[in-house]
Amino acid sequence: MKVAPYYSIKPGTEVYHNSNKCTEGNNIEKENLRKGTGGHRLCSRCKELEN
Repeated sequence: MKVAPYYSIKPGTEVYHNSNKCTEGNNIEKENLRKGTGGHRLCSRCKELEN
């Protein structure tokens, strides 16, 4: 299911997520989680889950 975009501020992360079924996105620690896209590209797993 699509959700509001979110991303990690952890160094080395360059994607945002918009699916609550994305395991990579679900593994972001609360202290590193931010709302929005952060200017990043969409996670490839989230993109797959859209189809």
